[in-house]
Amino acid sequence: MSTLEFKNSHVLCVDDDEHTRQLLRDLCEASGYRVSIAEDGVEAWETIQKDRPDLVLLDLMMPRRDGFSVLSAVRETPALSDLPVIILTAMGEMDGKIKGMELGADDYVTKPFKLIELQTRISSALTVREYRRRLVAAEEELAQFRALDPVTGAGTYSQLKASLNAELARSRRYGRPCCAVLFGFDDYQHLRYQLGRDATDAYLARAIGELKVTLRGADRLFRVDSDEFVVLLPETDFAGARVAAERIVGTLAKVPVEGALHEAKVITRCGGAVFPSERVRSSEDLLREANRSFRTLQEHGTKLVFDL
Repeated sequence: MSTLEFKNSHVLCVDDDEHTRQLLRDLCEASGYRVSIAEDGVEAWETIQKDRPDLVLLDLMMPRRDGFSVLSAVRETPALSDLPVIILTAMGEMDGKIKGMELGADDYVTKPFKLIELQTRISSALTVREYRRRLVAAEEELAQFRALDPVTGAGTYSQLKASLNAELARSRRYGRPCCAVLFGFDDYQHLRYQLGRDATDAYLARAIGELKVTLRGADRLFRVDSDEFVVLLPETDFAGARVAAERIVGTLAKVPVEGALHEAKVITRCGGAVFPSERVRSSEDLLREANRSFRTLQEHGTKLVFDL
């Protein structure tokens, strides 16, 4: 919503008194709301589960099932946690008001009802729910932003762990291979000294951007250190992993280094491991073996190392 507009919102009016139900219907419809009615708590709970109204006006004292029980059921149901409930109380029913608020009622309206008061209570409850939803959406968006490396847009190490666990579980279930490729840049700190932080970040952003274009839709890229990245390759066996690793090295070799005072050449080394294999039985094993092969190639000065 660009503005807070609640016309046509669905309001459920619950009361065992026919005259009260009709009055609530008339007042709510006069405010532009769509209205459903229920005669008792049993009917109210069935309607809430089936129709998911935007707000409930709930009488407390009713036959078969009272309003307290309905309110408790609403608050104990995760899918209904943000449903606004306004309890209806008679003049002087202070105990009912207190108990209702303790059970999670958003507000209360005292009988006999006044149009302006009912409008205000309903609008306030719907407004609070809308702002809560916007806050949750903003927090989720912020969490997603934080889950990405701000320089390259790659996933983070925590995301990698979760993805590895999920992918190995899928591979076991369907008897399919998968691979983790770990690659990094030689003498990254020297490069950073030559270029400075901003230019080095710009180079990494270009390099990873070029690499992303070559990856398949199912492949996932993660930054695990300042100069090291992991590519998770589903449905990839040893031969396919070597092809992917060669493509990674070849792609990154073509990315120019801009801003260096002297000629700068970046060497990328790429190691990895494949599941299933004798040494890889878990996501931790897969990452450990990929890291071991990467360290081995650093020691021996080769560009590609893979373990079965």
